[in-house]
Amino acid sequence: MPIAVVLTALLVSCAAPEAPFDEAGAIERGQGIARAAFEQLFTRVRMKMEAEGPSAAVAHCAVVALPLVDSLAAVHGVRIKRSSDRLRAPHDAPDDDEQRRLDEVLALLAGGARPADLPPQALVLGDSIAFYQPILINQPGCLKCHGTPGVEVDSTTMEVLARTYPGDAATGYALGDFRGLWSIRWKR
Repeated sequence: MPIAVVLTALLVSCAAPEAPFDEAGAIERGQGIARAAFEQLFTRVRMKMEAEGPSAAVAHCAVVALPLVDSLAAVHGVRIKRSSDRLRAPHDAPDDDEQRRLDEVLALLAGGARPADLPPQALVLGDSIAFYQPILINQPGCLKCHGTPGVEVDSTTMEVLARTYPGDAATGYALGDFRGLWSIRWKR
């Protein structure tokens, strides 16, 4: 037997076995990170909205949301993203795996599932863990930027949305609606 084959076999047999996938642990970790990200974003947007109104909150969110999410991602050693089938910010466009999960969730909803009953999901994607958690419109304040134009979303806010997010498709929601997914990934 050639020496290279023997050495390769020895190296492979000495490699540490890969730990089994702990789905419950991955879901718990993902939920904690998603909760922390939501709390940070919601707190900042709510404060701005209370101080200056929804149009100022939209402008503020456009500037602080991505750096805030990126800083939390760095702290946790993950990638954090919010994605949706109805985008506001182009950088939130789903990748292929996120699109697959979005399609699964949308099919569940079309089949009669209630948004509040959608479970989080964690799975192995190559050398990474992918965590997906539904984002729901659960706060009445969310409707000031994501509700129905001319009803919950005033004309000034619509103007800021149009200027800040050309092609925005993230309005027209009602309380309890599915808004999108938290997508959090980390190395396995």
